[in-house]
Amino acid sequence: MFISATEIRYLYYSESHNILGNTYGMCILQDFEAITPNVLARTIETVQGGGLIVIVLNTVNDIKQLYDLQMDCHGRFVTNAYQTVVPRFNKRFLLSLTDCANAIVLSDALEVLPFSSCSPVNNVSKQNSLEELSNLKSSLSDSQPIGSVINICKSLDQANALVKFVDVISEKSLKSIITLTASRGRGKSAALGLAIATSVAFGYSNIFVTSPSPDNLKTLFEFVLKGFDILGFTEHTDYEIIQNTSENIKSVVRINIYRDHRQTIQYVKPDEGGKLLQAELLVIDEAGAIPLHLVKGMLGPYLVLLSSTVHGYEGTGRSLSLKLFEELRIQSTKVGGVSLTELKLEEPIRYKEGDPVESWLNKLLCLDASPRIISGCPTPKECSLYFVNKDILFSYHKASEAFLQRIMTLYVSSHYKNSPNDLQLLSDAPAHQLLVLLGPVDSNSSQLPEVLCVLQICFEGQINRQIVVSQLEKGHRSAGDLIPWTICQQFQDANFGELSGVRIVRIATHPDFQSMGYGKCAMNLLTQYYRGEIATSEKKEESTLLIGLNERTPESMDYIGVSYGMTAPLLKFWKRLGFRSVYLRQTQNDITGEHTCIMIQNWDQIWLKEYHKDFCSRLLNLLGYEFRKLHPQTVLNMINTANVLNMADDSQNDTFDREVSKYDFRRLKSYSDNLTDYHIILDLVPTLTKLYFNGKINLNLSPLQATILISLGLQYNTIDNTSLIFPDLETNQILGIFKKIIKKTVGYMEGIMKTKINSEIKGSPSKLALNSLEGSLQDELNKAENEFKKKQKENAEKSKRNGQC
Repeated sequence: MFISATEIRYLYYSESHNILGNTYGMCILQDFEAITPNVLARTIETVQGGGLIVIVLNTVNDIKQLYDLQMDCHGRFVTNAYQTVVPRFNKRFLLSLTDCANAIVLSDALEVLPFSSCSPVNNVSKQNSLEELSNLKSSLSDSQPIGSVINICKSLDQANALVKFVDVISEKSLKSIITLTASRGRGKSAALGLAIATSVAFGYSNIFVTSPSPDNLKTLFEFVLKGFDILGFTEHTDYEIIQNTSENIKSVVRINIYRDHRQTIQYVKPDEGGKLLQAELLVIDEAGAIPLHLVKGMLGPYLVLLSSTVHGYEGTGRSLSLKLFEELRIQSTKVGGVSLTELKLEEPIRYKEGDPVESWLNKLLCLDASPRIISGCPTPKECSLYFVNKDILFSYHKASEAFLQRIMTLYVSSHYKNSPNDLQLLSDAPAHQLLVLLGPVDSNSSQLPEVLCVLQICFEGQINRQIVVSQLEKGHRSAGDLIPWTICQQFQDANFGELSGVRIVRIATHPDFQSMGYGKCAMNLLTQYYRGEIATSEKKEESTLLIGLNERTPESMDYIGVSYGMTAPLLKFWKRLGFRSVYLRQTQNDITGEHTCIMIQNWDQIWLKEYHKDFCSRLLNLLGYEFRKLHPQTVLNMINTANVLNMADDSQNDTFDREVSKYDFRRLKSYSDNLTDYHIILDLVPTLTKLYFNGKINLNLSPLQATILISLGLQYNTIDNTSLIFPDLETNQILGIFKKIIKKTVGYMEGIMKTKINSEIKGSPSKLALNSLEGSLQDELNKAENEFKKKQKENAEKSKRNGQC
């Protein structure tokens, strides 16, 4: 009876992302070994105030047995050289329950265990907020349709956001973007749903809604229908609802309205931006869980309402606040740019303000970490790098928790993609270590030092060569050891896996101190440490949180590498530290839309120079395919490394002659002399570009000339498209630069021809030698005169005989 009369949603943990944006009264989590921090964050925050969260555990004789419980995710944390996993996250999770005011631990007999900590919760007074909300509703009672719809709002923040939505909707501006950010349970989806209902009343015909999944829009469409009820719309008479029938769970994907004229509210997938050509209003819900490049692709000449969670599970992906919002702010300051309005909701609706379960979860998973304001900062030369003892960091000690919150604050504020699972990876993975850059530490001070920069590193390599060969033959690769497996696969070099390396997983600097040299300082200290340039003493006791570099013996390492989503600033940062590119993924990252790049620091290894040279050669051949969208300046920065491209010399002349014929030279010469159009030599540009970047010809091009040559010759862009890549240059300016390149090429070819002719003249003197005269010049003239007279006499006698006949 209970099961048939109650709406129960069953789903696997892998499908838990589909319930984002929904609200439930009870949540039961089974199979404790399969639970991850992501699952906790997704599911617990969907339960409303007064609801119940039940976590089912296996029967144990001692609660401490759960400390050492092996989780399913631990299998992904082990590598070939690091097999022992320490489940620190489980211990911290269980210890944190003692601080949750609404947590009870029960035995199989439903006995309350001493491990529980349950205390009454003080109600937070909201009288002032409710009075302001009531006054706002009364003041808008005569303004329709907002006067009716606003009565559904449950908080003052939500009502103010709806008023702003309606103001912009009524203006019908096609270049406006409104962003709405809040923690979970603040009523974002409900406010968007009411705004959509109001837009229908204002006559909007084509309204599109998107989210990571149609299941995430359950609350949004629920409040759209509530808005319709308030506005007097009747189902089947004024509108019809179309649900998704291809999934097991029914979800609304379309609402057709035909009250005054045909209007549509249509769900589109985030990757279906092509369907928005006729859009008048686009609503993006839970935008933080959508890949950044897809969100950018959906923006256009129509009104956009965009919501995102800044704390909680979705909020750990900060791509919107760190990248998209900053770009929109810049665009809004330009003439003719978009009109940007930023709104924020603070007051919770799903549960009361100060809810103990929400506070416990945020503290456990470090979800609400916000950067501290620090006054004053030391110079990078005064800073020191320390290893962090993970056993103490995740011991749930009060001081350790405060230090952990500071570290995760830098993660969330500096990186655009984080997830709660990163916390478990950092705590339990045996190959991962954490380092912090601190200013001068006062040993007598009782306060924790301020963290200026955080480094997360991972030890990789030491893979048996036979294992690498076996995996490569099968086309497989084991989990972990990202750089070794990628390099072995790309270069088919099984020996690389035997090397020991350090991979920089993350480097995060305090947002107030970025671009001040702290990241560079931390990397330089780490490099000196693993190159044996820092003297070390005896090993420090394990009971301390921080261990200095000089108090710890470094592991033997052959290289330091990094894998990151390539952007121009990051490429510049790593290149300045002496890193060289060896791999660039051809497909874009699903989340950020960036190409993953692997770089290895140059320690004068011969194999690294060979890898980098081969990478540059392959990159040049792939620029016409997946890398065509890369900016030419970024490409130039990747391949413009000293001593990589061989400079042209006389030995390259034969190669040049084989690639460029005499007819090609005539065409190039004709164009350089302004006798023909550039189209007549367009087929030669790829050949000349590859010759230049492969070191076959030395033209001494400027960086601007080289980037334009990359765009035209390797990425196969037209002159017009190249002018779009370089907005500061007009088309005729690009043509002028291109002509200078061709003139340099012609001049170089003419120089090769002159050099070749001179070498032939100097190299073959015997063939061109003149025979010396045997006598004087007068003797030669006399001899020639005698021969002439003799011949003349013979001709006269011959004529005489002919006359007699």
